[in-house]
Amino acid sequence: MDYNKFEDRISRWIENDMDVKERREFEKFLSDHPEYQLKVEEVRNAISMMNQAPNLKVSSDFDSKLSQRIDALSLNKSTKKSIFGFSNQNFAYLSLALGTIFLLTSFLMQTNSTYMFADQELDKEQLISPSDSLESKEEMDDMKQIDLLNNIDGSFVNDQEY
Repeated sequence: MDYNKFEDRISRWIENDMDVKERREFEKFLSDHPEYQLKVEEVRNAISMMNQAPNLKVSSDFDSKLSQRIDALSLNKSTKKSIFGFSNQNFAYLSLALGTIFLLTSFLMQTNSTYMFADQELDKEQLISPSDSLESKEEMDDMKQIDLLNNIDGSFVNDQEY
């Protein structure tokens, strides 16, 4: 027998509510484990105190009145005002979270639309010709010279050969 079975059977042993086989098994366990004798004494004292306690007398309709009060309390809990099944506090948290998600999403959508990705092609109107940004003919000539110095793959060609 393990300790859990022992605890379950203490009160039955004290009240002599066991058959002979169970009683012998219980008493053998108790003799093998004398440290559990204190637990038996505690249960024996508790049973004795309960038996000495005065009996409470209640009215004959006590059970029905108690059931009615419990039902009334249950109805009050279920009819508590809520929004879409959420308590007011949880609905406020949910609304705040959804609003934050909406604002972040709209902000990210707006900022992403201003960037160009490498796989997108430019329209001819979007291209800026060098003459649009250069104010003088000298600046235009300098740009042409820089373009000549650039290699086909875009790397800068140095005047000196190594």
